[in-house]
Amino acid sequence: MKIQSLVINLKSAGARMAFQQEQLLSMGIAWKRIPAVTIDDIRIESNDIYWDGWQRPLAPTERACLRSHMACWQIVLDNSTPYLILEDDALLADDLPAVLAASTQIKDFDLLQLETRNRAKHLEKKVFDVGPVQIRPLLIDRTGAAGYVLWPTGAKKLLNHVARAPGLADAIIAKPGLLRAAQVVPAQVIQNDMAQIYDVPQEWPSEISSVSSPLYRKSRKSSAQKLRRIMEQLSLGFRQLGRGEKMMVPFGKRTHIQTITTRRSSYDDVPP
Repeated sequence: MKIQSLVINLKSAGARMAFQQEQLLSMGIAWKRIPAVTIDDIRIESNDIYWDGWQRPLAPTERACLRSHMACWQIVLDNSTPYLILEDDALLADDLPAVLAASTQIKDFDLLQLETRNRAKHLEKKVFDVGPVQIRPLLIDRTGAAGYVLWPTGAKKLLNHVARAPGLADAIIAKPGLLRAAQVVPAQVIQNDMAQIYDVPQEWPSEISSVSSPLYRKSRKSSAQKLRRIMEQLSLGFRQLGRGEKMMVPFGKRTHIQTITTRRSSYDDVPP
């Protein structure tokens, strides 16, 4: 069994999909495009009571991002098989195909986090070999939804959680105690806006990569949202007491793909 990829992509972002198509095909990874939910989708604005149920107000783009990941989670659950889930600004390291092949033997995790994002993660000291890399149980992860392998057990837990409460996609994936998660070391995925930090070429200007809104991050929170924030921080604190260690996870080698600027003529060939 080979692990296939689900790529979340806006219809308007044909350039990114063309890039992902070339990147994945060059690595021998089968893929399927998952149309991203947009801010114009009626589901994004409905049920304000539900959308108020996180630690702060969520921007329309953040709501859309969550819905897009939920669509992937549902595919994982419906097909009863693990998938590699990618956002369309993901840059992949050379060892990813070997990691995916070895991951088919994993039995005890719900999610394999492939991404690093220049923030320390809290990992258990226990180490497992998975193909050419190692994995370590993941205790605390503060960012990362651009690339991960999700098993049906994890998809069910995530969907059950978001049926009750929303959140940022990466915050839900990383919610303490929700999933049996592990981190790949070195990481096999970074987002394009992290490229320069990890000394690889950017594929397009970083300013267009973010779905988050400073206005919403700094907006006024309700008392219930403030309480949720406090409780989440306490949970994070208790989770790391006496366990594991903080680590800046490096990014693996990336030598298999040219920069996107050499391929602009192919963008119109990508399927809708």
